[in-house]
Amino acid sequence: MPSLPHELPLELLRQCPELIAHLLGEVLGLPLPAYEEVRIEESDFTQVTPTEFRADLVVTLLQDEVPMMGTVVEVQRRMDPRKPYTWLVYVATERARIEKPVALLVITDDAEVANWARKPIEFGPRSVLSAIVLGPGEVPWIRTEEEASRRPELAVLSALAHGNEPGGREVALAVLKALGALDAERGGIYYDLVLGSFDEEIRRALEQELQMQPRKYEYKTEFARSYYAKGEAKGHAEGEAKGRAEGKAEGEAKALLAVLAARGLEVDAATRERILTCTDAEKLERWIVRAVTASSAQEVLSDL
Repeated sequence: MPSLPHELPLELLRQCPELIAHLLGEVLGLPLPAYEEVRIEESDFTQVTPTEFRADLVVTLLQDEVPMMGTVVEVQRRMDPRKPYTWLVYVATERARIEKPVALLVITDDAEVANWARKPIEFGPRSVLSAIVLGPGEVPWIRTEEEASRRPELAVLSALAHGNEPGGREVALAVLKALGALDAERGGIYYDLVLGSFDEEIRRALEQELQMQPRKYEYKTEFARSYYAKGEAKGHAEGEAKGRAEGKAEGEAKALLAVLAARGLEVDAATRERILTCTDAEKLERWIVRAVTASSAQEVLSDL
C-alpha cells in the first residue's frame, strides 16, 4: 500500500491535472506545445511484459483530441538504484503509445533525492534519459491568502512541501484561509490534504489561529479517511516488511524483463523462465546492469 506522503501530491494532481502543465511550464521552465486539454491516462504499462508495471500518474496534453505531449509522474521519497530502469520502461512505452515527446517528472520532498533523480539515466550508447525534478527547492512559497486564492492547487502543494519547515505555518494559514472560497467538495479535499500533512499538535495550533474550536479533526473526504483514520502507517510498515521478505527477487526479475522489453531484445520462453525462477537478487541486479548495453538477452544471462 503506498504511503500517505507518497499519495498526498498524487491526489492533488489527480484533482487538478492542469497543475502539472503549470509546474512543467511556469515553475520548471519546460517549453510546452500548444494544448487545450490536460488528461489523466491509464498508468498501467503491463503490456510490455507479462508482469505488472504501473507508474504513479500519466498525463497527456491534447490539442483537438490529438496527443501533443505526455508526462510520466513519479513521487520518489528515497533513492532506489533500481527505479531508473523502471522509469525507462514507463517513458519508452508512453512514447510508443502517443508517438510524441514524453517527459519524466519526479516529485520529491527531499533535496538529496532530488539531486539523485537529476542524474542522467543511461539507456545505451549515446542514449540517455534525464528526469525533470520538482524538489523542495523548486516548489514556490505561497505566503498570502490573495496569492493562494489565485492558484489554490499550487498553494496546497506549497503547504505540503514547506508546511513543516521554519516559516511553514504562514504558508499553511494562507492556503487554509483561501480554501473557503472553493466549492465544498473541492475545498474539503484540499483542506484534508493540508491539515492531514501535519501532526496533531501543529494541526490544533492552526485551528486556534483560524479561530476554530480545537478538536480531533474529522476528515471530510473518503480519500483522507481511508489513509488517516484506518491505521495506514502501521499497515504500510507491515506491507513493506512482507514485501521485502517475499518479493525482492521477484521485483528484480520484473525489472530485468522490463529493461529487455524496452530495448527491444527478444526473450524466448526458456530465458524468461530462467529469469522468473531466479531467486538470487544480487545476480538479478547484475543482469539488470548488463541489460542496459547487451546486444541480446542471452548475453545478459551469460556467466562470462
